[in-house]
Amino acid sequence: MSAAPPAAAPFSDGAMTQPVSSIWQGLLQLYQFVSPRRRWQGLLVLAIMIAGALAELLTVGSVLPFLAFITDPEAASRHQAARWLLSSLNVHSHADAVTVFAGIFCVIALAAAAVRVLLAWASQKFMFRVGYDLGVAMYSRVLFQPYSFHVAHNSSQILAGVNKVQQVLNNMMLPLMQGLTSLIIAIFILAGLLFIDAPVALVSTMSFGLIYLVVSLATRKRLRANSLIIAQSNTSKMKTVQEGLGGIRDVLIDRSQAIYVKKFSRIDEKLRDAQAANALIGVAPRFMIESLGMVMIAVLALFLVRGTGGLAAALPVLGALALGAQRLLPLLQQTYNGWTQIMNNRSTFFDVLTLLDQPQSAEQRKPSIPIDLPFAREIEFASVCFRYPGASVNAVNNVELRIPKGARVGFMGKTGSGKSTIVDLVTGLLEPSSGDILIDGARLTSANVAAWQDKLAHVPQAIYLSDGPIIENIAFGVDRSKIDIDRVHDAARKADIHDYICGQTNGYETLVGERGVRLSGGQRQRIGIARALYKRASVLILDEATSALDDATEASVIDAVEGLGDDLTIIMIAHRLTTLRNCDIIFHIDKGEVVDRGCYADLIENKNVRKLKA
Repeated sequence: MSAAPPAAAPFSDGAMTQPVSSIWQGLLQLYQFVSPRRRWQGLLVLAIMIAGALAELLTVGSVLPFLAFITDPEAASRHQAARWLLSSLNVHSHADAVTVFAGIFCVIALAAAAVRVLLAWASQKFMFRVGYDLGVAMYSRVLFQPYSFHVAHNSSQILAGVNKVQQVLNNMMLPLMQGLTSLIIAIFILAGLLFIDAPVALVSTMSFGLIYLVVSLATRKRLRANSLIIAQSNTSKMKTVQEGLGGIRDVLIDRSQAIYVKKFSRIDEKLRDAQAANALIGVAPRFMIESLGMVMIAVLALFLVRGTGGLAAALPVLGALALGAQRLLPLLQQTYNGWTQIMNNRSTFFDVLTLLDQPQSAEQRKPSIPIDLPFAREIEFASVCFRYPGASVNAVNNVELRIPKGARVGFMGKTGSGKSTIVDLVTGLLEPSSGDILIDGARLTSANVAAWQDKLAHVPQAIYLSDGPIIENIAFGVDRSKIDIDRVHDAARKADIHDYICGQTNGYETLVGERGVRLSGGQRQRIGIARALYKRASVLILDEATSALDDATEASVIDAVEGLGDDLTIIMIAHRLTTLRNCDIIFHIDKGEVVDRGCYADLIENKNVRKLKA
């Protein structure tokens, strides 16, 4: 193990650092992660929104003449277009005229409904495609981040951040789209109502708007506070679940299930309380608005009936205004609810933006053919120092060493001595803070690190095995259709695992279980070595790959490694000297420095090294 890197700052006040100061800035920032095709689709959805708004306007606007024709038989004769239509259809009776106008009204209403259905389909399809763009962008950004990013952040925070894309889509982006749709349609309906009766429409709309404004201002801080609680709680829940399941053996043996359940319960209760409070804020104004709407309709009816023309003149206007209000009020509520949902998920949205805002790697920006980096002689460290971001001291300090090609080289030291950090520097996962790493005299840089990593194979202490067949775990990351079977068998033979695999009922198709749970520790390590050998690399790195094995199994695995051929450079990391007894040269690392070097026989005479023998 290397010197532990300092803990990274949490992603926000418990989640991630907020990259923008407002929702609207965030939406503009989010726009850059949406594909050009999706932007054109967004314009199409906007056009359908306007068409839907016009259809709703026609529906509300057609009520006034329709009711006028019903209540006044002479109304049609006073309108030139109505007279022409009835004359063209050879309609003369009032009853037939009402039937014609009723049919026209129904067609307009059904057409408006059809446009709304089309709008719902288009907007949902569009938003979920936006979610697809963001999900792929998020996963890509995280995977392409340098190793220093991953060691500096808790995996549960990153995993929770990736999962929050779906939360932002469902709980923010969809309500935003629905709220925008409702707002556009509401504006068109309001325009129609202003044409019918401007004073009534203005007074009503201002009254409704005032209620929503007052409630919004009164609840804004509470919504923000709850949104932060929700973002923090989701991350904490993910971490608790990972900790409980990740250490399930110890949890079962120690009977500590109740501790994890209590921790999960406390976090989840806080989360649900915040969600419930925000949900109430979202629906509360609706009841006041509905009551106010009914009161205003009743007052308006009384006013119109008492006016000139009586009920016959009042009914068409009252009907049109009532229908307009019936359409307008839910739209206002939906617009307000969209705003509350946006505020409800504000912190979660910022978390997603922070992950998306990670710097794009050069490989992502402009994939190119790696610059070749030949390795025929040696790897050299020239005064290499490395310090983790935020740390006060170097994890690796002024290291000078050479690793000849084909050599068996060992790094030993206590936990936290810096030996694994040195190997991370060898692999190019970390860049030196100062000094140079030279491959055959050529400096290792970001331009040629990909070519260098093509020559490396790495076997960690904890081999990651997917819940799939052995063949896919050996040819890990290779498309199934492109796996070279002979190459898999050759790698397995060299790792001394081929006979075991062939002895299984399903051979190389045998499932290993999640994280290789159906295999022994030695078998997992051998599959890890076979995976490394399948790559046919020039350098094999064993990062404490045998430290968790018993002595007999470790010796067997080491013997398999020793038989891999002289053309392969092997770098082994261990905290026990005996593990490295067959190495050509061993570097003793302490506090990030090479304090001694030599073969096994030389170092065993050093009393400080001898303590690490067992």
